[in-house]
Amino acid sequence: MMQATPVPPRSILVIVLGFGVWTVAFVGLYAVNAIGCAFAWPSTVQRAVMIGLALVASGSMMAVAGWSIGHWRRAANAPRPAPGLARIGAMGSTAALAATILVFAPSLFASMCL
Repeated sequence: MMQATPVPPRSILVIVLGFGVWTVAFVGLYAVNAIGCAFAWPSTVQRAVMIGLALVASGSMMAVAGWSIGHWRRAANAPRPAPGLARIGAMGSTAALAATILVFAPSLFASMCL
């Protein structure tokens, strides 16, 4: 008879945390862009705010990816399915970090308002 193993809530959270943080940062970045364009902020001010937000988002994503990888290492000896879920979460957070860098990089050089 198979015995059910409870899944720790942290293992479920780590799966969605990376792209959850990425989503909040993405919406925030584009909201700041839209507000700056609507209120005709000077381009230097708008670019500085966008770069600052991109740096904060990248730092947050690095922290989430580091935490996820640490959780994966700690969960290696846990009963199944925790190690597999932690691995999925660590890979997802690393992918979210890469997406953050690729998506937010144009805020460094692209024109703010078209």
